[in-house]
Amino acid sequence: MGNADRDLRLFGDTVKLPDGFTYHENFCSEAEERELIGEIQKIELTPFKYYQFTGKRRTASFGWQYEFGGKDITPAPEFPPFVLLLRDRAARRFNMEANRLVQATLIEYPPGAPIGWHRDIPQFGVVVGISLGSSCRMRLRKSDRRRLKKAAGDELLSIELKPRSIYLMSGAAREIWQHSIPPVKDLRYSIVMRTLR
Repeated sequence: MGNADRDLRLFGDTVKLPDGFTYHENFCSEAEERELIGEIQKIELTPFKYYQFTGKRRTASFGWQYEFGGKDITPAPEFPPFVLLLRDRAARRFNMEANRLVQATLIEYPPGAPIGWHRDIPQFGVVVGISLGSSCRMRLRKSDRRRLKKAAGDELLSIELKPRSIYLMSGAAREIWQHSIPPVKDLRYSIVMRTLR
């Protein structure tokens, strides 16, 4: 399997990724990964809030933030220097202008922390994610706002986000597909950056 991108070979089968989903392994080295995790650990992370519920993961937002129950995004602290450097590198990887990535979220997933089915809020556009520390499985399914449950025959994809990998979601992958992450087995970090619409 190469570094990219549209088709992945998993367990002997080729998985066709949704249009607009691009994946690359080995975005950074193991030494860089350790440095990034060390930088994240210096940041004050707070438990993720979803309305009245508190999630198992901890986060910190930069550039812009969104509180569930509110209508709009609001300004957040400026990007830390290490995130700015990473943003520039990620933008080069995907041939986009770095200054379009105006929001960043640092996330710590302790063992057992999941993310339920969702699409990122509509105020944000392209999503770029970097996976650090341990692998996780990202599940993808076509979404239908009229129902919450998965119907028989719905297309469901599952890919492994390896440590030090990077992905981009745009177009159909961002607008039509939902994604989720089952409970992680080991401590994991991610850095997610987004454009505004």
